[in-house]
Amino acid sequence: MRFGSLLHFTGFPGDLSVTVTYMILKHNILAIRMSATPLTKATPVNLAYHGYWNLGGHDSGTILNHTIHIISHSYTPVDDQLIPTGQFAMVKGTPYDFTTRPRQTAVVRDEASGRKMELWTNQPGVQFYTGNMLDSVKGKGGVTYNKYAGLCLETQGFPDAVNHPNNFPSQVVEPGHTYVHVMVFRFTAA
Repeated sequence: MRFGSLLHFTGFPGDLSVTVTYMILKHNILAIRMSATPLTKATPVNLAYHGYWNLGGHDSGTILNHTIHIISHSYTPVDDQLIPTGQFAMVKGTPYDFTTRPRQTAVVRDEASGRKMELWTNQPGVQFYTGNMLDSVKGKGGVTYNKYAGLCLETQGFPDAVNHPNNFPSQVVEPGHTYVHVMVFRFTAA
């Protein structure tokens, strides 16, 4: 099953044609493909998917009992405004050290439900958000979502790359070229 949408944005500084396609594939796999083509001039493009996940179910409480492995050897420190400084820091020995497996981007498990989510991407970075700023958000079935009700794994190029050209790969896409961002989620249960 496949569904998607085509959008046109202006002022990025150039106009963009953006397509997002969601694909439900066999064996409990969700794939998301985002693409963007500059129409008028070179434009920074760094799309992100900000979906919340709680493998215990949307009404099961917090994600604090989930375990996560993020396969990365470094992270991008941020300033007091949460903007990347343009530097890389090694994760070894820090609270950001989720490394245990090669090749995938992340693996999330909820032992209580036995559910597992694996994530692959073609992007160099992933932002991990624990929902720590959720505060009485009304959700599905009238459930109220509070702090840690869900987690996000936002794969993308490095934020603020345009201001750190010496350290981060460029996110500027030229007319005639297309930015392509793919995420593949695989869900299993014990």
